[in-house]
Amino acid sequence: MALDSYLRGTSPVDEMIMSAIDGIMPEKRLFSTISGREAFSKGYNLCVEKSSKSDINSTLIELAFRYIAKILVSAYSNDINCDPLQYSVASRSIENLKWRLSGEYYDELKERFDYGVMRVNDYIETGEDSSENIVQHCWFFAKLDICYRRGAVPSDIGQFFQPATDEEVREVLALATKFRRSFIPSVIKPTSRIIINPQFGFGEYLIGEVDCDMIIDNTIVDLRTDIGHSFPYERVAKSLLYYLLTEINSEFNDTDSAYPIRRLAFYSGRYGETEVLFLEDMDGDELSKALEKIIIATEAKYKIKSQNTEENHTLNQSPKRTERENFLDEYDYRERENYNDGYNRVVKEKNHHIFRKILIFLIIISLLVVVFFYAKEWYTSTYGADYSFSSIIHNLFGWDI
Repeated sequence: MALDSYLRGTSPVDEMIMSAIDGIMPEKRLFSTISGREAFSKGYNLCVEKSSKSDINSTLIELAFRYIAKILVSAYSNDINCDPLQYSVASRSIENLKWRLSGEYYDELKERFDYGVMRVNDYIETGEDSSENIVQHCWFFAKLDICYRRGAVPSDIGQFFQPATDEEVREVLALATKFRRSFIPSVIKPTSRIIINPQFGFGEYLIGEVDCDMIIDNTIVDLRTDIGHSFPYERVAKSLLYYLLTEINSEFNDTDSAYPIRRLAFYSGRYGETEVLFLEDMDGDELSKALEKIIIATEAKYKIKSQNTEENHTLNQSPKRTERENFLDEYDYRERENYNDGYNRVVKEKNHHIFRKILIFLIIISLLVVVFFYAKEWYTSTYGADYSFSSIIHNLFGWDI
């Protein structure tokens, strides 16, 4: 992502931005946790162990968890505009692949993506579909996500359609269960305004695409599977930069993307812990200096540009949907199916529909040919072999032309 290049780059602009972030990097003592434990301490309890030693599988599990966490937030939120896939990296990936894959391969991938989005939206609205299938859809989104982040396309497109193993599904389900129990009840209220995959308007125009997980009320939330006991410098740096982008938007009157941020939250899926940093505990003058550095570094004063921003979210006034206690509490294998089965049925029905159209067309053509043959035989035996237009009209209707 574009933001990573700033945090790891060596250009003068990169160094100025990092200097701004370094100048406001908070001390560990300023963080607290929702559980009451000391932040980033050995007092954390490991709840979900890592089963895979493969880096790519660990990355897929983390990304799949982030998608399913956003789906759960959408499902339990009253905010009707809380869409877990709009502006997601997976949606950016599917648009990017349009220019990188040949027609038939892209169409197949796009149909699978659209089917996954449909099933996720059905779950959010009605609770339909099993836990395992939702995880498999998120596994597919995670693969698209990696493809976009690495700027690469697998040599075999079939890799996109390979489902997660039973063990991988169980691990993602365990992470999601812990998230639903430890994070959602503690952070989300019936009146919470939630923005998933927020866009940063003018601020994002300055530095490029970002990948912020969500904003809940006045809190920027960062989701990961692992933090461990060490201070997550890069995650904190990114969230601080997101906050500064909202301040830039306020400075340059991009009010729709000037979110009123008061705190940063960092959730660790394997521990079920959420660290919180209240911005009011930080030095206000230092924050102002950091903001000015970034404005200068990005030449913001010379790049003011009107942005098409996301419409304001409105809260649904209907009662909050009752939590489905059976979701993710047990590994329910009710009528389990391969996560591609539903998609394959949709494609099969579509192909059958096309086949029926072709078959009907061929039957009609055949009937017309048969009718024409017998009509010609009858006409020849009755009127002779004169097939001129005037003769046909005269013989059949008695009209002279």
